[in-house]
Amino acid sequence: MKFPIGIQAFEEIITGGYVYVDKTDLVYKLVDEGKYYFLSRPRRFGKSLLTTTLEAYFLGQKDLFKGLAIDSLETEWIEYPVFHLDFSGGDYTKESALQNRLESVLAQWELEYGKVESEKEIGDRFYGVISRAKEKTGKKVVILVDEYDKPLTDAIGLTETQDNNRAFLQSLYGIFKRGDNLIKFAFLTGVTRYGKLGIFSAANNLKDISNDDNYSSVCGISERELYKYFDEEIEVFSNKKGVSKDEIYESLKKQYDGYHFSEDSEDIYNPFSLLNSLADRKLHNYWFATGTPTYLIKILKKNEPDLSKLENGFIATLENISTFGNGEENIIAALYQSGYLTIKNFNGKFYRLGFPNEEVRDGFIQCLMAEYSGKGGLLDNDLQSLYENINDDNVEGILLMIKHIIGQIPFECSEPNMLEIHFRNMLYLMIRFTGHDVSVEYPVLGGRIDVFFETNKYAYIIECKRDDSAESALSQIDEKRYAKKISVPDKAVVKIGANFSTKERNLTEWKVVKS
Repeated sequence: MKFPIGIQAFEEIITGGYVYVDKTDLVYKLVDEGKYYFLSRPRRFGKSLLTTTLEAYFLGQKDLFKGLAIDSLETEWIEYPVFHLDFSGGDYTKESALQNRLESVLAQWELEYGKVESEKEIGDRFYGVISRAKEKTGKKVVILVDEYDKPLTDAIGLTETQDNNRAFLQSLYGIFKRGDNLIKFAFLTGVTRYGKLGIFSAANNLKDISNDDNYSSVCGISERELYKYFDEEIEVFSNKKGVSKDEIYESLKKQYDGYHFSEDSEDIYNPFSLLNSLADRKLHNYWFATGTPTYLIKILKKNEPDLSKLENGFIATLENISTFGNGEENIIAALYQSGYLTIKNFNGKFYRLGFPNEEVRDGFIQCLMAEYSGKGGLLDNDLQSLYENINDDNVEGILLMIKHIIGQIPFECSEPNMLEIHFRNMLYLMIRFTGHDVSVEYPVLGGRIDVFFETNKYAYIIECKRDDSAESALSQIDEKRYAKKISVPDKAVVKIGANFSTKERNLTEWKVVKS
């Protein structure tokens, strides 16, 4: 079986004999039921493939769809003028980058459909091109925009450049309202949904299908599709590993499944990781190996959220997860739309969000550890030592290593409460990095344990004070009877009272009691 890894062109996949997971029934549904659409999905989730599939369909390339679902649905196969704009390959951090890109694309279209010298502005030139395309062909036009938001996410933190990019895009996307009578169909994809861009207003009538149950599986690979298209490959995988097919299915599900893009979404696998895993017959973190978006790291560092909630789950509304572009401070939307959180359940009003799978959980923790520390791979030896001390239940060694690691990390904030959150985040990341489940603000009857985690031998209760004393922290553990309120059969409890100094920006003392 040939896997289309990194191949985004529908035509190349079909003519090249690569496996294609048939989504053309949903393509037909899109075209049949509406006109203007927007779809948000994480990077490397198949948005570009969907866009090129739509392009081939509207170009009337019937032969490419032979044997696919749409072959029995479509009867006319009309060719339309298609304007496909792909922003995915550019770097839009430079002030003139977006303008140059748009000038280049418009110049190519004007070679085919003509140019009028009085059309100077981006929006005017685009309107002129599609007007002449309709006049020349007698058909309304199709507009496909891939990664529509990249010029804005690239420029996060570069206020002037982002404002300029936004102005150019508003002029470009204004065509959906201005040229409505010229347009047959329009489809935009991206990772983030920018409310301030203006294209999602009622006047533009752009239907957002990102959280629509009907299209939850339009990108990615569902569990049903995994069994239908890849069962033979799973058998080969199982033979290589010397385990059953069921065990391979279970491992793939744990590692790459778990995405839900609507209230009643099917389980969706990350297609990039899944295809790479089947091709290599290994269970690596493929998606994370391609890098974490820089804009996400910028947002996390700027706003310093409580990272432990990534593990415990964020509570959010549909509005929380739908719109990112409100000052770029909607961390929940940024994490959800980027694919680092997904819908775990819905109670009729609120969503609970959490990590979709092991690849995302482990990869994100490692990425954040490197970014928050500012040390890249320089802490690897220290983290390995922390891992060994935790596995050996060497309590003094654990605390000494935590102090040593934190001492190397720059604390850029100065406000005491932010320092406390930063310290707690680092504590969470360090313990989670070693592979242990860790809870911060762990709820028990009558209170919350600051930090709680377990090893094979012990259950650890850590209470942290700021600019106080380790004795005071330890007393709180006893006063609130935390050790009595946790369920840890056959394990001893290690109670740790610790003090964090805002002046020294580190642990200054601790006291340990085993029971």
